[in-house]
Amino acid sequence: MGFFKRNKGTPLKELERYHGKRVSYVVEREGAEENVIGRTGGISVDSEKLVVVCDGHEVFRCSTDGIVCAELMSHNGADIKGRDMTTGKLRHIVVHYANKR
Repeated sequence: MGFFKRNKGTPLKELERYHGKRVSYVVEREGAEENVIGRTGGISVDSEKLVVVCDGHEVFRCSTDGIVCAELMSHNGADIKGRDMTTGKLRHIVVHYANKR
């Protein structure tokens, strides 16, 4: 039936909304488990990659090609799925934003 094209990922224009967001903590999902992989950091997006840094260490680096990124319904975080540029493994993380005070 090929009426609709399959979405190949989140467009760069939409990904740029996440650039500069402050992060409270980052959780990686592996099946039914969630593990905190970092606290206190930020998100950086350019034309080639999305990088999440926590406590001065890079916890996630993914190419903008094929990445799927969506805002949480509560608007206090984002759900990010993509292939890690370092390991080549498909990863799923949830980034929770820091409160602005």
